[in-house]
Amino acid sequence: MPETKYDKTSVISILDYSKRLIGKSLADMVPSVNERTNARNKGDLGTLVERYYFEHSPPNNHDPDFKEAGLELKTTGVVAKNGKFRAKERLKLTMINYETIVDESWEESTLLNKCNLMLILLYEFIKEVPVVERQFVLGPILLQLSNESNTAKRQRSRKLSQQMFTISTADREILKRDWELIRQKVKDGKAHELSEGDTWYLAASRNGSGGEREVRRRQPNSNVKAKSRAFSLKQTYVNKLIEGDSNQSSTTLGVNRRITFDDATQRRFEPFIGKSIDEISEELDYFKTSPNYKGFNMDLAKRILASGGQSVTELIKADIEMKTVVLEKSGFPKESMSFPGFKYLEIVAQEWEESNFCEKVEKKFLMIVFRKDEFNVPRLMKPFYWNMPFDDRQEAKRVWLDTRRRVLQDAKDLPKLVESHVAHVRPKSRDGSDKELTPQGDMLVKKCFWLNRKYIGLVIAENT
Repeated sequence: MPETKYDKTSVISILDYSKRLIGKSLADMVPSVNERTNARNKGDLGTLVERYYFEHSPPNNHDPDFKEAGLELKTTGVVAKNGKFRAKERLKLTMINYETIVDESWEESTLLNKCNLMLILLYEFIKEVPVVERQFVLGPILLQLSNESNTAKRQRSRKLSQQMFTISTADREILKRDWELIRQKVKDGKAHELSEGDTWYLAASRNGSGGEREVRRRQPNSNVKAKSRAFSLKQTYVNKLIEGDSNQSSTTLGVNRRITFDDATQRRFEPFIGKSIDEISEELDYFKTSPNYKGFNMDLAKRILASGGQSVTELIKADIEMKTVVLEKSGFPKESMSFPGFKYLEIVAQEWEESNFCEKVEKKFLMIVFRKDEFNVPRLMKPFYWNMPFDDRQEAKRVWLDTRRRVLQDAKDLPKLVESHVAHVRPKSRDGSDKELTPQGDMLVKKCFWLNRKYIGLVIAENT
């Protein structure tokens, strides 16, 4: 390595030095790293890069890693999928301090003090490859979260401006609203109820070891201790950063400083509320290609959101999952709502926080609802965004834990519809031959978790 490396007080210098890693691994750049760490397959790559490539020890406080430059260094993995690199996971920014955030403002927050300006290095995650041999790919992302003052803009060099990823004013407003919502929930003594589905781009993500033994932390205005959470950019938002936010096959919903997600969505659906599926189909000039077109209602809803059924940028970045529901005249759907299946041998070795079901019940959904009228004709109701309330998530967790316990004892006897008001387990497979091995050595048909039809009906009644 050259004797003159970089200037720790200069963002441009640190950025330029980081670019030398592209196409290389840490072991390529610092051949002695294996002997010095004595842990080829262990350790956090970001910490190792700071210590051995940048030869820098960041301050052990709430300041940015390169304090003099006001720059935080982040290292995150990407995976190759369909010829493109996608984020492996959400990007953790900094821990949420429940006791101090209640007295902060967004502009003076610990989060912005540490992470307002970030240099994000991307490496290809391949599980079998030792940590220090994982190759850095793409170019580093220089990202600024908040708006700058006019003075700061003038002082910033043109070269630096040209290399920064530009976050839109709308995105910055959404990030601010997300932070304020998280702060308010902590102020209200509900830190233990935080969920990634509460917010849009900036998540309060789980950060502990998981399981019942995880240490919980004190929070103000409540005697209930809460699990550790960190501010993170959602995985889908990081994907947009990697893409450069230049996907021409998507359209925008129109969320901005004055228009919220709810407002923008209602504006799109308002002209169609109360209309039948056939009337909407006629108006949009989009029709079923076959009588068995099961995804037609979903595709119709997508065309209401975006002409031509394009993806909607804001919904992608916020990791919103759309669900369509048809209510019978009784006010309840005919069927329960299915979630991804599980493997018998995997669930017995998991903690709740690691499960797909836990991830799903923490998501935010856009619910598109049709209700049959007196003539049995489904008509569009008001759509709404929804994420599962804390008490119901706890019940879903109880069902999952009971399922794990019963799979170990007898995988043929799993939680039924009558055993919970929220969720149950039942088959979801292509046919009777679509089976999985159980701990008892049997081959049983694949199963998944379902949200109960009556529960879904009550959720819709409360939100429309």
